[in-house]
Amino acid sequence: MSGKTGANSQVPTSEEIRRLLERILGSKQFANAPKKQQLLQLICDTYLAGRADELSEYLIGYEVYHRNESYNPALDPIVRVGAHELRKKLEHYYDGEGKNDEIIIEIPLGSYIPIFTRRLPLPEPIEPVKIVRAAPVSTVPIGIIWLSLIGLAVAILIITIVLLAVSNRRLREQTTEVVQRKELAEAYRPVWEPFLKDGAPTLVVLSNPTVYRFWNHADPDSLSDRSIKLTTTDTAALAETVGREQFVLKHNLLPRLVPSSDEYTGLGEAVGLFRIATLFHGVGQNVRLKQSRTVSAEDLKNHHVILLGSAWVNEWSGKDSIKEDFISSAGGTILNRNPLPGEQREYKAKFDEKSGKLIEDYSLITIKPNISEKYIVMVLAGTHSEGTEAAAEYLTGEDRLAALNQRLLSFQPAPPKYFQVLLKVSIDNGIPTTISTVTVHELN
Repeated sequence: MSGKTGANSQVPTSEEIRRLLERILGSKQFANAPKKQQLLQLICDTYLAGRADELSEYLIGYEVYHRNESYNPALDPIVRVGAHELRKKLEHYYDGEGKNDEIIIEIPLGSYIPIFTRRLPLPEPIEPVKIVRAAPVSTVPIGIIWLSLIGLAVAILIITIVLLAVSNRRLREQTTEVVQRKELAEAYRPVWEPFLKDGAPTLVVLSNPTVYRFWNHADPDSLSDRSIKLTTTDTAALAETVGREQFVLKHNLLPRLVPSSDEYTGLGEAVGLFRIATLFHGVGQNVRLKQSRTVSAEDLKNHHVILLGSAWVNEWSGKDSIKEDFISSAGGTILNRNPLPGEQREYKAKFDEKSGKLIEDYSLITIKPNISEKYIVMVLAGTHSEGTEAAAEYLTGEDRLAALNQRLLSFQPAPPKYFQVLLKVSIDNGIPTTISTVTVHELN
């Protein structure tokens, strides 16, 4: 959205919000999008009625998309897709017709509760001081004239500094008001509050898998010496698989693969990072980011930590501070070391027999103490990158977290502080679709 935004000292009134809603619904962006109109209308009407906490996938599914009693948001993503498209529509509106609107509607990721803020007024320009040169007077020494001009310039500079200081202070106060208004929704508190309550940045650790890539002429000799030479047939088959046959063969007369241990992370881990950073930003906090190869034991000892990726791609995900029921196996599966009635001892991903594409994955969410037992470690690890992405989506979605909280409340005598959640994930063309909870285990 264009323009700076922030909270004004005056909170938008209900009447202002209704007038804004009317303008948006009648704009070019929304005129031919009835479902987006209904969704935005429902969100704003519920907010204005003082019932914003009731906004959920279930309510929106019933009211806007006419789902019945059998509606299951975990199986039907229509509301999440609609909310994503609504956010895009609002962005386009504020970039165009609404670029001069004083009030802005925002719907944060992971929530359906709107936030209404005012654009910060731009500082008013300081009128230049016009200096009228008087006719030279022979009786006034030239030195006094210069001293007068310097004094006037200093006075203007002091006034400018004071105005900027006042403006900066006002901006900080307004920014603080915005942050304070963005509170964590109740469903997020059991899992996320330990990471947010002390205000210290949480450390997010990305995976660093070693992968082989095509050699190119810019690579040094030391890297070329460790390359794996390929036949022309092997190169053509590999290039065709990744859809780059013509380019790769044209620029690799001597086709080779070289190892890379510090350039890549998984797509699922990257998407997971985005979801987590968005959640933290939504409550006015930031995260620290490191690649797994640069993390030390001291990092894990002195911070809350979120590890993205399994032990296959993130070496720190396999470090056990306490005995875990579920672990990644050497065979690329998830082993259940303490199976409860009805549970399997091993969970394995599934692939399409013809294409070889992943169609079903399993992933683990682990909440455990760090080695000092002072901080929390969260591990989000699929047997493949898509599973890691699904685990991040699961923990940043309000409805799924609400369901998980109900599972945790069923433990007696109290909900567990440390636990593991096993998820089953359907994959379509590399994208997680259906995410379901297989089981939840308490860790002692």
